[in-house]
Amino acid sequence: MRYLPFAALAAAAASSVFAVLAGHHKKTPKANSQTKEMLPISRVVMYQSGIGYVERCAQIATDKLILRIRPDQINDILKSLTIIDRGNGRPVSISLPVDKDTLDSLAQIPEQIKDGGVRSLLNAFRGANVKIKTICCAYEGRIVGVDERNSETNLQVSVNSSNSANEDTVTLLTSNNVLHVIRLSEIRSVALYDQSLTDGLDKSLNISLNEGNWKQLELTIQLDSSEPREIALSYLVAMPTWKPAYRLVLKDDDKAILQGWAVVSNVTGADWNKIAFSLVSGQPMSFTYDLYTPQFLKRPDLSGLAEQSAAAPEVINSGYGAPAPNQMRAMKMAAPANMAMMGSAAPGFGAMPGAMEQARYCDLDMDECSACDECAIDDDEMANSFVPQAEKSQIGSFDEYKLASKLTLPDGNTALVNLIHHEIFAKDTRLIQATDNSFDSFRRGWRQTKSFQTIELRNDTGLALNAGPITLYKDSAVIGEGYLSRTEKDATAYITYANEGRLAVDVTDRAKNRAFRLDAVKHGYVTFTTIDTNTLVFQFESHIEHDITALLQLRRDSDLTPIDFPENVVKSDDKYTIPVLVKANGNQQITLTMQRLSESSSSILPLHANALHAIRLALKEDKIPQDARADFNQFLDDLEQQEQIRSKISSLQNRKIEIENDQNALTKNLTGIRTIKTSDASELRSQLIQRQQTNEQALVEITKDLYTLQSQKEEIDLRLQTTGKKLKYLRAIEDGNRE
Repeated sequence: MRYLPFAALAAAAASSVFAVLAGHHKKTPKANSQTKEMLPISRVVMYQSGIGYVERCAQIATDKLILRIRPDQINDILKSLTIIDRGNGRPVSISLPVDKDTLDSLAQIPEQIKDGGVRSLLNAFRGANVKIKTICCAYEGRIVGVDERNSETNLQVSVNSSNSANEDTVTLLTSNNVLHVIRLSEIRSVALYDQSLTDGLDKSLNISLNEGNWKQLELTIQLDSSEPREIALSYLVAMPTWKPAYRLVLKDDDKAILQGWAVVSNVTGADWNKIAFSLVSGQPMSFTYDLYTPQFLKRPDLSGLAEQSAAAPEVINSGYGAPAPNQMRAMKMAAPANMAMMGSAAPGFGAMPGAMEQARYCDLDMDECSACDECAIDDDEMANSFVPQAEKSQIGSFDEYKLASKLTLPDGNTALVNLIHHEIFAKDTRLIQATDNSFDSFRRGWRQTKSFQTIELRNDTGLALNAGPITLYKDSAVIGEGYLSRTEKDATAYITYANEGRLAVDVTDRAKNRAFRLDAVKHGYVTFTTIDTNTLVFQFESHIEHDITALLQLRRDSDLTPIDFPENVVKSDDKYTIPVLVKANGNQQITLTMQRLSESSSSILPLHANALHAIRLALKEDKIPQDARADFNQFLDDLEQQEQIRSKISSLQNRKIEIENDQNALTKNLTGIRTIKTSDASELRSQLIQRQQTNEQALVEITKDLYTLQSQKEEIDLRLQTTGKKLKYLRAIEDGNRE
């Protein structure tokens, strides 16, 4: 057995698929001795990332294989194709026709030729020697051009007609220098005398023939001999993702039957005839890469290096007596959407026994039909309406569903494949959501809520359930439709299927608190955490005639931590779901508390007020070690004294400013009454002078006190800097030791 890896042999994402699938070949198709061999598809693995893995296998007796593929499949096949020769021979070469766009570019075929039509072709062949035959005559000569709607001409026209002015014409120059104007509608044939034009037209037609994804190309595999042996191919191609659909039959004991199908479409370009088929749940990465279109490198143009130019004459100003100088000198597929229901793999109700068979004979247009009551489908029949056709296994980290029976599906058709039939936990609940359901939004006053009838579904199938629509049945009737989001193994999903107006919830604040926690003091910096605690009360009011479980959903913020949530809360990536039992036509209250922790830091001087609160709280709660408490207490005492001195200095400075402003006003008043000689002015002058003297004495006292306080402040500042450098604290870790 020999292998020929083509291109990258197989993409890394698909190599695991090859490893799992390559060894299963129970049956080998019969030999075919034709020169061109079309290998039938024997296995398909369909993914949810837009790709499908295809295997083809057959017993052959030929030296050449032809694989017919659509143009849009070429690149995926080139990057993943693997050829396995299970005989003694080996593949020699693999070939494809060059893509049509490259041929077009290399041939440089005029656009007029590609458009087709007599007028465009004659216009493109302007100047060519041709022979044109009309209804009555034949002309030989060179094409001068094509004119549209010639209305005035003095030239000879081949056929006289009153409507000639309204028709397109071609002008031909004959050997005797006569211009003939010929109506295009009268032309019956055009003979080309230039072989290059004939070849170009032929190539243009070949390119046009291969345009469009409907035209399959032939990938040729040349083998070294025509000896009989088995050949297998594997490759990836683009496929539509398979889509899951579910049915959930609810029971009264919080149990249900979950049934699942996959909607699959065959767009491989070949029929599937009793093939091995499997589906992979998951989305391995996939991409497109153009390996088919020839790529030409842009080369630098160095032609300028070889260019030469004549030298320009040198310009000399004229003069007398000087001799005259000598003069010396650079480009789908649209697959039909036909639905083909598979026999054993389709979930049709016709497969049901008993009452369902009787339904075929029930005239649904007759109200008096006595058999209609017997035709009704009960829950047991619904739950047991089919047996799953898939076996579950693993491909890497993905779930794989392998069909137990062979699948037949013509190209361009769609089928339903049975996958899951499993009893599962499913509870009828009510889901409560707020328009903005975070703790902060409630605190800001949001009160609008929505209530939905909901199914709480716990995935104990052992498989990850892909997202898809789900139809809900209860008491032999459809009660609603929902959408199942992707649900991992052992995860809980919530399926809303109807609005619920009989359950309301109100939200009130009970307590808000802010505290500070000291985390570390070192190197002159303080690290602390601000702890904001918010407690909310949720009041449920039910007008439902039976007990229900209400599911309260709150947005999960990364910086909010629950501290008293119930143990059965369900956590998802973005939400908390808290179950609350509400009695029939009753009220229920639940209290929830969340905390936000915000870490901050501050230099030891100046110390942030929140950092100071954290240090004081740590001392009060005896969190700081005994050997460091004296330094912390001394530091806090000095800070308090420093603050008192700052307050006194600020007060004295404000008083000093007031007195200085009063002194300025007194000086202006004394200047104003200086020239007045009355007794009243003399008395006022004396009062103002006395007030100035009092202010001067007060300024002296204030200056003295400020100097004393400033000296005390400088002494305390120095002591604080010394003590602050000595302070060291690290919050105890969980095991009780200090870092």
